[in-house]
Amino acid sequence: MSNQEDILSVENRPDYTPQIDARTKIVEILSKVDTRHAYSDILLEKEIIDLSDVDKRFVTEVVNGVLRWRLRLDWYLNQLYLGEYDNLLIEVKNNLRSSVYQLLFLDKIPAYAVLYEAVEIAKAKFNQKTANLVNAILRNYLRQAKKFDFLEMEMEILDKLAFRYSHPKWLIQRWIEHWGIDEVSMLCQANNERPRLSVRLNRQIADPTSFFKSLDENQISYEVHPDFPDFVWIDNFQDFRKLDFISRGWVSVQDISTGIPAVLLNPIPGEKVLDMCAAPGGKTGYIADKMGDDGFILALDRHPSRLKTLANNMKRLQLRSPRSVTADGNRLPVRCEFDKILVDAPCTGFGVLRKKVDLKWKRTEQDISEMKEVQLKLLEQAAASLRVGGLMVYSTCTLEPEENEKNIYRFLEKHPEFELLRLKNRIPEKYITHKYFVYTFPHKHQMDGSFAALLQKGAASKKE
Repeated sequence: MSNQEDILSVENRPDYTPQIDARTKIVEILSKVDTRHAYSDILLEKEIIDLSDVDKRFVTEVVNGVLRWRLRLDWYLNQLYLGEYDNLLIEVKNNLRSSVYQLLFLDKIPAYAVLYEAVEIAKAKFNQKTANLVNAILRNYLRQAKKFDFLEMEMEILDKLAFRYSHPKWLIQRWIEHWGIDEVSMLCQANNERPRLSVRLNRQIADPTSFFKSLDENQISYEVHPDFPDFVWIDNFQDFRKLDFISRGWVSVQDISTGIPAVLLNPIPGEKVLDMCAAPGGKTGYIADKMGDDGFILALDRHPSRLKTLANNMKRLQLRSPRSVTADGNRLPVRCEFDKILVDAPCTGFGVLRKKVDLKWKRTEQDISEMKEVQLKLLEQAAASLRVGGLMVYSTCTLEPEENEKNIYRFLEKHPEFELLRLKNRIPEKYITHKYFVYTFPHKHQMDGSFAALLQKGAASKKE
């Protein structure tokens, strides 16, 4: 694009489709993520409901893309803006970030459309001076984009990895200490890729033969997971949603990693199971399914709104065994002993960065220290409610040892009556680390990052 080309003129452009409302919505959502205790996935559900399907896909793509690549985008803009970039108003930043993301990653969108609408947004939200600034920075990016490759080559290795994969430097440093540079590079790259979505079959009401026949007839590409056959990867998910399998309760949209705790727990009909921190109910539903919906499941969560979602999911799945109760996991509402307990603890969530793309910018290293104490208290409470000989699974969706195996060791020091069980023959060995722990990684297993361990109370005298 020449410097003389009038980018701001979109008249007589046959390939230009105005999306000013969609781009304005992008800036607003990103700014709410930055300034409020709000998460992008929840905001996207609420904020784009009135947009067309085309604009919904566009807004989702750009919002998630900006959050995935924010560190790199900010680095570019820091080089281009002559003032203090950090002092720019947040909506101006997000207008620039979303524009550079489109120019860098979305080849089918013409540059003049990106610049024109970015300038119009700046003009509408602020003034002509701000619009001129946005125009100048974006034009400058188009002129200088190629030079950034050379600047990257001069970076120190930690800065280079943080820039290349757009992850916080402190997090990359931690991960390198655990797994080394090559492994961390593959992990970070996987975190920036769109996840392959999966569904779990609800064996209580689904007819697998009819289900797969319908997928074939509608030319929907799928793959049954070789290790966890209740889970099915769906490739063209937009077409799949048009079928009514989700609303009919035949399937739940659920990552494969979330099924592993239920596999380890191995509930059987007639048992009493406690699911702490249960909402929104994916693991609860799978536990009920594996029990044949025959038994009693107490599903706890301290957030009433999330428990309402769980209850709606159980109704959709036509499951009767779960009973949901609003309660803090540190104060159980009933006094009884359970056969099996799942402690799916709240965590920093660094295993699910492919889906919760803004989480890496919201979490700090201090969160790890705080979370591990919350998790240990939940384990302590669960221990008192498990019968002798009963099984307890502890699971998280993070990759931090302090929240995972180190917490298990801390718990065992206080509770010698518990035994950490080996996982061989309970789950395929490729998911097992050091004989006792499950670790899944997106770059290795095509699922979210997660952790799980299996413990037995009084196991020395009564083993299952």
